[in-house]
Amino acid sequence: MRSLVRLRAATARSAAAAIALVLAVALAGCSTTTTGSTAQAGPVAPEDMIMVSEVRSLTNPYEAAWVEGSKAYAESVGVELKTIVYNGDSQQALAQLQSVLATGRTVLLNINPNSTADTPAIVAAVKNAGGRVVTQWSKPDDLNPWDIGDSWVAYAGYDGVEQGRETGRVLGESMGGTGGVVALQGLLSNDISTERFNGLQEALSGAPGVRLLDAQPADFDRTKAYTTTKTLLSKYGRQVTGIWAATDSMALGAIQAVSESGRTDVRIASSADATPEGLQAIEAGRMVATYTTDPYFNGAMGLALAYRAATGELDVAGLPESDRAFYVRQFLVTAENAAQYATPPTPEQIVESVRNPLERNAGRIS
Repeated sequence: MRSLVRLRAATARSAAAAIALVLAVALAGCSTTTTGSTAQAGPVAPEDMIMVSEVRSLTNPYEAAWVEGSKAYAESVGVELKTIVYNGDSQQALAQLQSVLATGRTVLLNINPNSTADTPAIVAAVKNAGGRVVTQWSKPDDLNPWDIGDSWVAYAGYDGVEQGRETGRVLGESMGGTGGVVALQGLLSNDISTERFNGLQEALSGAPGVRLLDAQPADFDRTKAYTTTKTLLSKYGRQVTGIWAATDSMALGAIQAVSESGRTDVRIASSADATPEGLQAIEAGRMVATYTTDPYFNGAMGLALAYRAATGELDVAGLPESDRAFYVRQFLVTAENAAQYATPPTPEQIVESVRNPLERNAGRIS
């Protein structure tokens, strides 16, 4: 365990150093922005825009739903949408974005960055090209949209500690308040993954009969979660009576591994996503909890904010800081309410949900 702690500490120090380096480069780039950029030139006509929705993977149900939300909104305002899938490769994410920025059209970007360290370079690139950007999920703690300017319209975050704590609480209760838990984390360099795991630890601190046996990264990947779960079940055997995963996709991989082991006494909880398959698992009793942040809303909301900023409908400079770096309201899902989230929204419902894109603002991120 001590070696694991030292490894994670070293990883954290390396990530912090990377953030500092990229931030310095990004902010240096911002200082060279030309005064003639469209970011300073007033409203942009829709025909001069292109919307970009940038995600890691379309095989991830959450991100596939995010893109559907982006499509619904882009079609509603008649602006072309380009979807960039960067396959978890930070360099590819920036390179593909820069290719679109080079076309000369005003880019309206809604992005889930691969890691915290990617955000400074992304927002700097968009600013220098005169675009608008909304980032979600990950940013350095000491960098905020108002530090960059009006081009970085907003940062939308999600309270991962709340997600991990509440799903961990439900997991512990489903185990009868006793037993051993193994945790499947996401990317260790990803803020939300860390927050969710911290929330789990909070929940377990309030359940003295439940102890954490092990925690391993599964990188938000279902297949890796499956193989990691098999390894942990082999290592700890009957001590494992609960499995907590940072996302539905990893929980579903764990469900498969547990099923193949013949175990029926293991309770499984996901910390986020409420994917269709995850909701089905809850309704079938194979999973006890997940969280929804409404990916359809997330995919549309970022573009709606960027679009309103670009057309002049939204005065970014006049917004309070609480509307530029904020948590989005989210919901715990259990067997009691899973059915209400099981049917995907229509495009019309998605567009209606972002009629006021700040309506689900759950408070400033401090």
